Amino acid sequence: MDVDFGEINYLAVIISALAICILGSFWYSPKVFWNTWQKLKGLNQEELPSVGKVMTASILMAIVNSFLLAIIAEWANIDGWVDGLSLGLVIGLVIAGTSATNALYEGMKLKLYLITAGFHVISMIIAGSIIGSFS
Repeated sequence: MDVDFGEINYLAVIISALAICILGSFWYSPKVFWNTWQKLKGLNQEELPSVGKVMTASILMAIVNSFLLAIIAEWANIDGWVDGLSLGLVIGLVIAGTSATNALYEGMKLKLYLITAGFHVISMIIAGSIIGSFS
């Protein structure tokens, strides 16, 4: 499985990473899941990590995840946004499934797991659709 890095559409990678960040800022906003997430984690405002560090790491991970998804899309010969959506769904479910094992060992509440896993599944669907639409 050779990867021709010249075949990767880097604009699609950047746009999908941006879309992941936008989804994350919406998903974890106080009007959506932030307050529930924070309560289920049992964190008060003083215990939260630095917003700057978290945002920087989130942006970098969105780029890495989009890049890796683009590599998988090339291996899978994804052609179009529907194929990309399907790939994103499969990858998102793999992430959610792997996270489920961790959640069980950590004793994570189901609602907290669903918030986190839901974000990963939807973000990979969106990223896959974007990457697929550029192929």
